[in-house]
Amino acid sequence: MSDYFSLPGGFIVVETTVDDGVYGTGRPELPLLIVPLRMVLRAPKTPRAALYFRELRCRVSPFDGAHVAISRPRRLEVRLCSGHEVSNHTALLEIPLDDRRISLIERLRKGGDVKLRLDCEISVEELVELGQSEDGFPKEVFGLRQHHCLQSQINVVIPRSAWIERVLPQTGFGQVHILELPAIPIEQCAGLKKAFDALQQAQKLEKQGFYNETVAKCRLALEPFFEMTDGTNAKGEKTKVPVLKNSWEKRLGKATYDWLNGSLVAIKVPGNQASHLSSTNFGQFEAQMLLIVATALLAYALKTQPDAES
Repeated sequence: MSDYFSLPGGFIVVETTVDDGVYGTGRPELPLLIVPLRMVLRAPKTPRAALYFRELRCRVSPFDGAHVAISRPRRLEVRLCSGHEVSNHTALLEIPLDDRRISLIERLRKGGDVKLRLDCEISVEELVELGQSEDGFPKEVFGLRQHHCLQSQINVVIPRSAWIERVLPQTGFGQVHILELPAIPIEQCAGLKKAFDALQQAQKLEKQGFYNETVAKCRLALEPFFEMTDGTNAKGEKTKVPVLKNSWEKRLGKATYDWLNGSLVAIKVPGNQASHLSSTNFGQFEAQMLLIVATALLAYALKTQPDAES
């Protein structure tokens, strides 16, 4: 599908097609979305005339809503004389993002494709030939006749697979960083590795839109920190209940131990529902919040882990 930019009067001077290679780049502090455009540039057949394509920029609106970002100006710097055409010019649109903008897009896409509307503007100068240069070379001398700001909308659909594989990982969005917290390499402790692997799987599932499975993986990440002890259920019956291992109480003190245990159990409850109750459905916001809280709690638990548990 192509989009067009026309001069007053209707002559099409630019045709654009969005390339399939949309990707993310930059750093977590300043991520960029790169949208490659393939462009056909042409000049009308007006005698002694030329067009100078100077600059391209756009405003970005996810899912036809309000615009949330403005692309960096992309210099084109192409001059075409009367009747000439460039059929395969490539321009890479650089769209600055941040965690808030990416989070908004994540909420709007609801586990599906990303749809962006680009309200684009191309700066074009209409030139007129004034004569030949006087240095002995056959080079035209042009003057500015008129300046145009040509506008058009370009609709971009980024498939879900491309968004979660080529965009999000490259921007650093939502990545879990807990490897530096344990005092020993994670590979040397099966319990830590199990928790970390479960969180990595939860993060991947959330990006793919599997929210119940995300919550269930959060529960799985807690398992290495629990032990079963005698207790009672809601009916007053004796049963085995999971609690944070007792060795943490000696390290943290009773008050902090009770807080950490209660917090981990609070995450475990919806995790059990997601694992065993098919009638319970979690949305994206709930899955994201449980993933964030579970990650923070486990990072704290790993940092304060008693030496005996290591």
